[in-house]
Amino acid sequence: MQTIKFNTGRQYSANGQRIAAIQMPNGDIAFMDIDRGLDYAIPAGAAAFTQAGIMAAYDRDNLNTIWSLHIDCDQYAQILAELQTLAQSVKPLEA
Repeated sequence: MQTIKFNTGRQYSANGQRIAAIQMPNGDIAFMDIDRGLDYAIPAGAAAFTQAGIMAAYDRDNLNTIWSLHIDCDQYAQILAELQTLAQSVKPLEA
């Protein structure tokens, strides 16, 4: 699975807005906004797997819950743990 992580620069926290995303084998995108405590899925084909694509879908609210990925509890926990680790490694905003 491909991953991407970035800081949008939006000031939702002292760290900004750190996002991490994973592209699933079927093209769905699971992502986490760690600073707002949110996680979502973007349906396959609804957004490019880029920072601009993910943020466009986020801003348009073209989102589903991660449960829409039809995964079991263990997969859900694994995806969230990976997203959290990725998001925490994003460089915070400069003071």
